[in-house]
Amino acid sequence: MDISRISSAYGAKPYQNSIKSSRKEAPDKSAAVPKEQVELSDTSKTVQLISDTTSELPEVRLELVEQIKSKIKYNGYPLESNLYKAIENLVEKRII
Repeated sequence: MDISRISSAYGAKPYQNSIKSSRKEAPDKSAAVPKEQVELSDTSKTVQLISDTTSELPEVRLELVEQIKSKIKYNGYPLESNLYKAIENLVEKRII
């Protein structure tokens, strides 16, 4: 049975082995495809820097903070010497 007339009626074409296409060398893909680049705005760079910095900070110990706040409120905390040490620590870590 000859199916060439049937297949052409439906738009299909019979398979033809193409020797020409297998002999061609594939084009260099790196030269054909341009590289994509992403540029971040200054705002997004700042947000990323803040996010990185805050992720490196230690967790806040709320119980200790409340105890110190209470001592400061009732003058039971040596504020001047500890304040100097705290500021010195912040400067050393380049936070301020």
